[in-house]
Amino acid sequence: MLFELSEQAKAEIRALMARYPQPRSALGMALYVAQREAGWLPPEVMDEVAGLFALEPTEVRAFASFYDMLHDDGEPGQYQIKICTNVPCRLRGSARLVNALEARLQVKLGQTTPDGRFTLGPSECLGSCATAPMFMCTEKATGKIRYFEGLETPEKVEEALALIESGQAFTTTERWPLGPGRHAGHPDTNQLLANVDKPDSHKIETYLAGGGYRLARGTILGDVEGVAWRSPQQVIDEVKAANLRGRGGAGFPAGVKWGFLPAGVYPRYLVVNADESEPGTFKDRMIMEYDPHQLIEGIILAAYAIGTERAFIYVRGEYYFAAERLNDAIAEARACGFLGDKMFGSGNKLDIVVHRGAGAYECGEETALLSSLEGNRGQPRLKPPFPAVAGLYARPTIVNNVETISNVPHILRHGADWYKGWGSAASPGFRIYCLSGQVKYPGLYELPHGTTLRDLIYNYGGGPNEAAGELKAVIPGGLSFQMVDASQLDVCLDNESLQKAGTGLGSAGVIVIGQNQSMVEIAQRTLAFFHEESCGKCTPCREGTGWLEKILARVEAGEGRTEDIALMLYITDMIGGKSFCPFSYAAIWGLQSNLAKFRPEFDAAIAAAKEKPVLPVRPIYRPDTGAPTGMTTPSLPAEEKYNEPSRRR
Repeated sequence: MLFELSEQAKAEIRALMARYPQPRSALGMALYVAQREAGWLPPEVMDEVAGLFALEPTEVRAFASFYDMLHDDGEPGQYQIKICTNVPCRLRGSARLVNALEARLQVKLGQTTPDGRFTLGPSECLGSCATAPMFMCTEKATGKIRYFEGLETPEKVEEALALIESGQAFTTTERWPLGPGRHAGHPDTNQLLANVDKPDSHKIETYLAGGGYRLARGTILGDVEGVAWRSPQQVIDEVKAANLRGRGGAGFPAGVKWGFLPAGVYPRYLVVNADESEPGTFKDRMIMEYDPHQLIEGIILAAYAIGTERAFIYVRGEYYFAAERLNDAIAEARACGFLGDKMFGSGNKLDIVVHRGAGAYECGEETALLSSLEGNRGQPRLKPPFPAVAGLYARPTIVNNVETISNVPHILRHGADWYKGWGSAASPGFRIYCLSGQVKYPGLYELPHGTTLRDLIYNYGGGPNEAAGELKAVIPGGLSFQMVDASQLDVCLDNESLQKAGTGLGSAGVIVIGQNQSMVEIAQRTLAFFHEESCGKCTPCREGTGWLEKILARVEAGEGRTEDIALMLYITDMIGGKSFCPFSYAAIWGLQSNLAKFRPEFDAAIAAAKEKPVLPVRPIYRPDTGAPTGMTTPSLPAEEKYNEPSRRR
C-alpha cells in the first residue's frame, strides 16, 4: 500500500516554504516532516513532496540521496542509534561502546533488531568529542534526536538503553546526562562561555539579568543605559579595528569581509555557519545550546552593520537540541520586540530563520552551505564570485561562524583596544579551544591566542590520560589539519605560529594522540572519513580518497606492499589543490604529515606483511611541459582503480 502524506503534514510543509524568499529552500526541512510521518522516504512520498514544490521527482530524490540523515534506502527501527566512531571518539573508547551495544542488542552495525525497536549504526563526528564515547539516538515517531554521552562503563550504557526502552527518553532532547559539560579557561577572557553554567542560561530572563540586549538596543536607538548610538559603518569599523578573525577555519578578518558588500545592492543576507562538522570541534554547539541569546544579539548587531533584514542560522542536522534552543530563544526575543518589525521600537526590521542541515560535512564550506540552504545538494561553487557579491539567491551575502558572530557584542561593549590586549597583532583576542582525544580533562578552554600547546594540554588538560602513555602527536586545528609531534609542543596556538610549524589553527579542535596509539589506524580512519564525506563533485576527492582508504586498510590489515608509501604520496599530490574547494587539502594534509613524522610505523606495518611482487613503475609527467620529473612511482594496481560509490554520490 502506497503511503500518502496527511493534510496536517502538507500544511506544515507549506508553512515552512513561506519562511524563505524562495520556497525551495524548505526542501530539506519538508523531507524531515515527510520522514517523520512515513518513518522513512519511500519513492511515493518523495514524489508527493516534489509535487508540493513543483519540482521533478528526480530532483527531490537526488537531494535526499546526498544527505545522511534523510533515509531513502529503507525504514529504520523505532530508535536509531548512531555511534560516533571518528578519530576523537575512537581515541576515547568508541570501539568498546560498539562492542557493548552489539552484545546488548544482539545485532551488528548496520542491522535492526528482530522486534524492529533498534537500528544500530556508525556515524561520523557528532560534535561531542570531549564527552566520548557517545551515541546519538533518533526517535522515528517524532524525529527527535538526543545525545547520550560519557558512556565509559557498561553500567552507563545499560542505564542509557534502559531510559530509551522505558519510552521516557525523549521527554526532553537535552544531552544525557543533563548539563553543559566541563569548560574552563583564563578568567579575564572568559567571555563567550561566561554564562553557560548559570541556571536557565538559555532563557531570555537570565540573559537580560546580565545586561543582555542592552548593547544592541543602545547601538540602534542611542543612549540607552549609557550605550551610545553608532552608525552601521562605525560598527564595521570597530570590528575591523579589533581584527576579529573568522573562527570557522580560514581565519579571514570579519570586518574586512563585511566591507566587501557592494554599496546599494539589496536585498542582502547574513548567514551564520553553525554546521560544526569538523572532527575535534564542539564549541559552537555549547553557545547555541546554553547561551543562544548571546548569538542572537551578535546577529542583530551584525545584521544592523551590513544592512540586512534577514538572517539564517544553518545548523548541522545532528544538532537537534541546539536548533530547538535557538528557535525558542528567537521566539522569546521576538515576543520582547527585539526581532521582527520595528525591533527595539526602531524603524529597523530583522527576521532570523533556523535551518537544519541533514548530515553532510561539505556543508561547512560556505558556498556548499549556500547551495544546501537554497534546497540543492551541498556542493561547492567556483569562486569568484564570492558570496559577498553573489551568495544566497545570487544576492550579496555575509557568511560567518557562530563563534565569530558571538564575539561581536563583546568587542562593541569593551572596544577594539580591549580585545587587542590579548594575543598578538596578527591574531588578537581569545579563542575557544576544543581539547579532545587522549587527555585527562577534555573540554572547552577559552584562552588568549598565543597560549602554547603545552600549556593547554598539560596545565589545563592535565596531560595525557592512562590510555595514552606518553604524548605522541597533536592535531591542533581539527582533523583536516596537519599534525605536530611531541617536539613541537611549545608552539603558540595562533594562526601565524602554527603556519610556521607546518599546520594551522583551523577551528581550534585540538586532538591529543598518545604513544600507545597506532598512527596507521589514525590515518586509515581519517581517510575513511574524508572518503565518506566527499561531496562527489570533483574527481580527485571522489576517487582519490577511496584509493587511499583502501591502501591504508590493506596496510593496517597486514597486507601492505613495499610500494604503498610512494603510491600514497603520489595520490595525495594528485588530490591536494585540485578541487573546487579546500576539501582536497583537508583530505590529505593529515596523511602527508603522518607519513612525514611517523613513517617508521608505516614501514614496520608493511615489513610485517607477506612479500608481494614489485609492481612496474612509470615516469610522472608534469602537465605543463610533458617532461618527466625524474621521479618514478608504482603504477596504480588494477584493484585500486575503482571504489564503491559513496552514499552521497
